[in-house]
Amino acid sequence: MKQIGEKQIDANGVLINFEISIKKIIEYDNCFIVLIRERKEIPNNIIAYDYYGNELWKINDIVRAKISRGYDDIEKMSNNMLKTYYELGIVYEIDLDCMKITNETYMR
Repeated sequence: MKQIGEKQIDANGVLINFEISIKKIIEYDNCFIVLIRERKEIPNNIIAYDYYGNELWKINDIVRAKISRGYDDIEKMSNNMLKTYYELGIVYEIDLDCMKITNETYMR
């Protein structure tokens, strides 16, 4: 997997194009996670792909918010844990093996 410019990723020859700029990419053993973000809010803006360019899930598949909002940042905690920072001040810790939220913290 290799980022090409601000809005494109090459995953083993498969080009993944975004309309929004890529803010961050985090790599795991069997997938990589992309945060797309610009100045305006972009709902459901964390997306996971396998290394062949197939989309695996979007963040709202896990969080299941009634109104999907955008995320400001992502952080790799361990080989199977992801931390996400929701625009409303909520931090989710997600176990990627079982696709569940393990901890939820309110920053406000």
